Amino acid sequence: MARTGSARPMNHRDRLVEYLSKHFRYYTMNPWNRSTSYARNVKIHNLDLDPETRERAYALLDVPEAFAGGNRLIEQFGRKHDWRWQVGFSGRSGGYLVLYHGGKERSGYKTRCNLCGRLTWYETEQPCHVEGCEGTLERLSGEHYRTFTYPGKGLDDAADYAEWTTEELEERARLVREFDRLARACVRSFIRFARTHRAEEREILVPKTVRVAVKLR
Repeated sequence: MARTGSARPMNHRDRLVEYLSKHFRYYTMNPWNRSTSYARNVKIHNLDLDPETRERAYALLDVPEAFAGGNRLIEQFGRKHDWRWQVGFSGRSGGYLVLYHGGKERSGYKTRCNLCGRLTWYETEQPCHVEGCEGTLERLSGEHYRTFTYPGKGLDDAADYAEWTTEELEERARLVREFDRLARACVRSFIRFARTHRAEEREILVPKTVRVAVKLR
């Protein structure tokens, strides 16, 4: 006798749809435009930290070095995908990692200063035009590109996964799983830093260029 009322076992396609449709999402720009993408909540109060490390972590939020490791991983992700897919922080306090669609385009720059690093459109080698810089504008060895993102554009936020082919679901799931692994790696990098560093306030002297009057001889 056939059993009635039993749920159909989930197949490969069902699991892909469930993974994508139930994945956490966040706004790609502002809540008012309602566009969202796949995201991860990386706020400190959601991380598995002991009280001492948690306190240091909050103090390190304004220290750029604490995010250097994660930023390198994010850059590697973008380069791997030729900047078509990128990851960035979002939210008022940067508490969310979001998957963005983007790309790259020719910048038009022809030269770079060998001292200050400024890129310019000058096509010949010549002294740098930045005041106070004694460097030389050198020709770039190849075409220079700049990256861009579509922060206000959603990613699959109105998708009907039931209409996708299995191949399309697999391709998107691979990308989102890679994004999830990246997010976990960024969190681990920040936690390692917080466990081995603390924030301190120090006064530093910042050079400033000013105009002064010099008596003619």
